[in-house]
Amino acid sequence: MIDAPTRTQFKLIAELAGLLANAHIRFWLRGGWALDFRIGEITRSHADIDLVTWSRHRTRLRHLLEGRGYHVDRVVERAAIHFAKRGQDIGTAFIVKDPTGQIVTPDREFWPWPPDAFPTRPTRLRNVTCRAMSLEALLEEKENY
Repeated sequence: MIDAPTRTQFKLIAELAGLLANAHIRFWLRGGWALDFRIGEITRSHADIDLVTWSRHRTRLRHLLEGRGYHVDRVVERAAIHFAKRGQDIGTAFIVKDPTGQIVTPDREFWPWPPDAFPTRPTRLRNVTCRAMSLEALLEEKENY
């Protein structure tokens, strides 16, 4: 059985997928929701929604989401912005390519993302399509970070 917060989060993911696609902002789901999209079913309740997008979209993303009722809950330097809507936390981590070509989160360069972390092929769960981090990257993050 899917609880109310999980239903709300799924609706927010659908909303975000549409908004960001229309704005040409590429993003990936991360964490538990990424795993669910990779598996193709909702496996459990989730505490939040985790996203990753390119740092160059930071300002545009913030204005877009604030214009749609998302509120900035907190900012983590250059690394992330946490939004809130309908009582749900949406953590957005930012990524850049460093001078060697590795993908890193600003101010977290000591931990580069695996090369296969951000696949271009989207995943689908029910009627929602969006990109999700690779299973290998999700496992590597869980084990090492």
